Amino acid sequence: MGNLTDKFPAASSSNILEVLTGTCDGRSVTVDSGTYTFGDVTAYQNLSTSYADITGSSIAYTPPTGAKHVSYEFNFMFDCVAYSGISNFKLMVDNTEVNPAYKNFASNYNSSYHHGNFPCSVFYVFDLTAASDDAANGKFSSWASNKTIKVQGREHGNGYEGAVHYMIYGSTVGTATYVQPNLTITAYS
Repeated sequence: MGNLTDKFPAASSSNILEVLTGTCDGRSVTVDSGTYTFGDVTAYQNLSTSYADITGSSIAYTPPTGAKHVSYEFNFMFDCVAYSGISNFKLMVDNTEVNPAYKNFASNYNSSYHHGNFPCSVFYVFDLTAASDDAANGKFSSWASNKTIKVQGREHGNGYEGAVHYMIYGSTVGTATYVQPNLTITAYS
């Protein structure tokens, strides 16, 4: 019987330049491009019908030299506070919405409360090889200084209430608690 490496040889190199990842608990993480401090999420966040920054999602990031793509991934808990909890989420870069990254989360329509509680993710890969900047489509000709990336969210309408970083059916049933989100940025050559 042969070795797995005979059929699947190990890669001789990687196109990953750096991975910046952590729980949004106020920690600082140092990677090749610098030291970054994550937001400190200490409570769940109720959504309203107006867009607001999602706590823990914001980071000012500069990729290392030679980066051609940057992925942003924000993982958080979502709770349908009332009915289906229809909620909208958009990714922003320097206060411009990245249209292809738009998300909508909801559960089945139910008059009971908190019956939809699940992990969600906002993920997008920025292209740094474009001929010109097009922030609305996540394309840039260069990225040599900090750009602030964040997620904004809202409830779709009154009655369809949602919350983030929220869990009610944990180890102590019926006791609401917050769950800190995670953020990962990866720079690729």
